[in-house]
Amino acid sequence: MATPPGNRTPEQTFLENLKPIKAVIAQSCRRSNFSSQETEDFEGQVLCKLIDDDYAVIRKFRGDKGATLQTYLTMVIKRALLDYKDHIWGKHHASAEAKRLGPVAVRLEMLMVRDRYSFEEACEILRTNEGVEMSVSELAELRAKLPHRIPRQEVGEDPLQSEPARDLPPDQLLLEKERERGRRRVYMGLKRALNTLPSDDHLLVKLWIKFSVADIARIRKVDQKPLYRRMGKIFTDLRKALERQGVRREEIKGLLGPLEDDLNAHPKKNSL
Repeated sequence: MATPPGNRTPEQTFLENLKPIKAVIAQSCRRSNFSSQETEDFEGQVLCKLIDDDYAVIRKFRGDKGATLQTYLTMVIKRALLDYKDHIWGKHHASAEAKRLGPVAVRLEMLMVRDRYSFEEACEILRTNEGVEMSVSELAELRAKLPHRIPRQEVGEDPLQSEPARDLPPDQLLLEKERERGRRRVYMGLKRALNTLPSDDHLLVKLWIKFSVADIARIRKVDQKPLYRRMGKIFTDLRKALERQGVRREEIKGLLGPLEDDLNAHPKKNSL
């Protein structure tokens, strides 16, 4: 990441640093053992946070005391990560035994229960990143004294809906599995289609999933009419990319239908 020079707008700074920002997000998600869905959700939340209020987070950076933009945004992402973990897993409450054993025990329990690190990973974090001087064997003894607590797992509705019921008749179970394969094929086609877009267009689609075009125009402080034209072109490019991959028209309609409806809701849709 480069420190933004004075002649660049916050949006230009954001776009120029989008790739390293995503790299920090991806690394944070891997270290937190996030699922693919959690990773996608967290990335969307961070990007929206950086864009919100006319890039207020980026505008706050002043480079005081030799700080770099990379360090500043990494800290922003780390704080967002803690908030996101609290949101999906709930705030961690240390056990009475961990509190009795002291702050290292509380931190060890938090890393293993809330953050879902293995014992080895938690030891590495404590000893390397946080300056704990206890040996691995001493930490193992501490762990043995902690009560067994199962890490919280958040299961959303989508995985449950896509999993065929086990008590279905064999023929219906076969049909349901075939439908699930079809859904996965369409989803992978969409991922490949998104990868053909320029990075800023890819980001716009991510925002479009959560916000209407009118909302995105307000967030980015741009005129709606040119943005609708641009989103219309992005929509067309996505549809063509999916068609080239052999995705059927009805499947594309099911996938992109909400985005098309948003485009058609624009009062001057004939100008697209």
